Amino acid sequence: MTEAEAMTEIVTDLSAVLDRARSVEHAMFRLETLQAYDVAYELEAYERFLRSGQVDLTPGPWQALVAGHVAAGRACRRVHVVTEPLTPYLRYELAAPYARSIAAGEQIRLLTVAPGSWPSGVPGYDFWVFDEEVWVMRYDDAGRFVQIEVDRSPQAAAEHQAAAEKAFTAATPVTE
Repeated sequence: MTEAEAMTEIVTDLSAVLDRARSVEHAMFRLETLQAYDVAYELEAYERFLRSGQVDLTPGPWQALVAGHVAAGRACRRVHVVTEPLTPYLRYELAAPYARSIAAGEQIRLLTVAPGSWPSGVPGYDFWVFDEEVWVMRYDDAGRFVQIEVDRSPQAAAEHQAAAEKAFTAATPVTE
């Protein structure tokens, strides 16, 4: 096994993200790039939003985790690159999941781009940075989760942390 292979791992269980986020020691950052995601755990709430505009703002496990990290001084940040007009899914995210997470202390920003363009220095794929570890999120064309590519190399961490800072600085807080 090469050194690069030893520093990478494929994860196929999406719940591993929550498990990894629990052990964050300093900071976590999420870049989201899709205009819609198709994830089973939010399907019912999303369909209810589409039918009625109703959302549930009751905090869940993610918000409890974020609140604990923020209280301990750990940074929890997210940027979603979006095009306008917003998709129904993004309107749902702003109304419910993002609203709950912001209330828990997560710093969430939107980076608005024109259709067909992309911000310089920002990867065109989803990823997490957990401390010094990069989790590249892979989705199919319909926004369904496929797998996570975990990269523990210092180079990947440095590159993704720089991209995270660039995206976060260029983005606008959702609260604005």
